[in-house]
Amino acid sequence: MKNDEKKIEAFIDKLIANETLEQPALDFTNKVMTEVEAISNSTATVYKPLIHRSVWLLIGVSFVALVGYIYLKEPITSSGWLGRFNLSNISVNPLENIAINFSSTLMYAFVLLAIMVSIQVPLLKHYFNKRNVF
Repeated sequence: MKNDEKKIEAFIDKLIANETLEQPALDFTNKVMTEVEAISNSTATVYKPLIHRSVWLLIGVSFVALVGYIYLKEPITSSGWLGRFNLSNISVNPLENIAINFSSTLMYAFVLLAIMVSIQVPLLKHYFNKRNVF
């Protein structure tokens, strides 16, 4: 077994010794650099926002116009500028008329789900961060 390995190794050494090193062409570097420049000059993805700048400008102007209209519509009835907005009709609690009774089993399930998610998210984050090391 060792004798066979020595023969194979000697044969490989003999083959390698007879081979000469290949020399690259004289303009090899120029060809490579030309290809690199062609790739770098290619059209790259240009950032295009999802909402165009003119649309944002229109949204901003319309918001300012709406606030200005509300501010200037009502005559001054109080000493502060917040008095013009008539905030007395706004309900602070939108769920005051809704009554939902949860069973204790459902509450235990939600608490257990919250605990499991709070444990699994950091573990999965650590796993994927460790796996995607560059």
